[in-house]
Amino acid sequence: MLGRRLRSIVLGVAGVICSAPIGSTGQASAESSPFRFTWSAPEECPSQTQVQAQISRLVGGDIQLHEGELEVNALVSHGQLWAADLTTQHTGQTGRRTIEAPSCKAVADAIALIVALLIDPDAVAANSQAPEPEALAVPEPPTGKRQMQFLVGVHGQGRVGTLPGADIGMGLGLGLASARWRTDVRWTYGLRRDQVASLPSGASGRFNIATGAVTECFNLGQSQWGFGPCAAVEAGRVSVRGYGSTAGFSRHAPWLALGGGAFLSLAIGQHMRTSMEVDIVAPMYRPDYVFQDIPGVVFKTPAVGGRALADASWHF
Repeated sequence: MLGRRLRSIVLGVAGVICSAPIGSTGQASAESSPFRFTWSAPEECPSQTQVQAQISRLVGGDIQLHEGELEVNALVSHGQLWAADLTTQHTGQTGRRTIEAPSCKAVADAIALIVALLIDPDAVAANSQAPEPEALAVPEPPTGKRQMQFLVGVHGQGRVGTLPGADIGMGLGLGLASARWRTDVRWTYGLRRDQVASLPSGASGRFNIATGAVTECFNLGQSQWGFGPCAAVEAGRVSVRGYGSTAGFSRHAPWLALGGGAFLSLAIGQHMRTSMEVDIVAPMYRPDYVFQDIPGVVFKTPAVGGRALADASWHF
């Protein structure tokens, strides 16, 4: 009675785990069809030989297919979690599945179980050493200590609505990231020093900006790709020098703004990630830049501006 129950549970799990069809559970045919298995993974993962040995153990010995051919390809990568892209060709049908786990061994065990169920679900159910069905439950989230990563990055930034014209800057950043959120502290220096605003009289001001920002982003993506909303607080200093008048001036004004937008990121290997962030920025302080002896405002920051940032960061 217990054996029938275990077999029913394992058969049900196989249908959910992989979209590729499971072979017949009847008697094995006289001839075995070819089985081809390809395992591509980083060096710290179990080898292909080890994974194939696990498959053999789960089916109780030699791998014998009931019908058709079975070709399995598994490509393992490491982003915020370990992930495997699994493709199967079985009896003329293709199945695809992405499996994620906190360790590469857990991914390898899941792949071995899926493949064993495709080969012979009856043998897996009957094998006394097969894992309990509870092993297929969603793993508990990793602890914050295992998930946390430190970030060091460089970035380029373009912005409008802060100075008289579009500005381009470069900078450095530090941060922390987990599977679902990322916090960055970035310093950016505006490279353009020819930002000019003029009065009809010919008097003008030349502007420059340096900023620091704290950005918090929530990740809605999975593994290699990340995307989601962001919120930012930006502070810094606008430097301006007045020309064209005997009463020229040199002034430094504080810059404080709140912003919000979205990001898109891509993991490149195990320790590097690139990202693009776009934000709407609203300044909290908008001074008038004026000459004491000439009427008129040289420049006043617009109520709303924007910035776009491209980042490359290393994760440790």
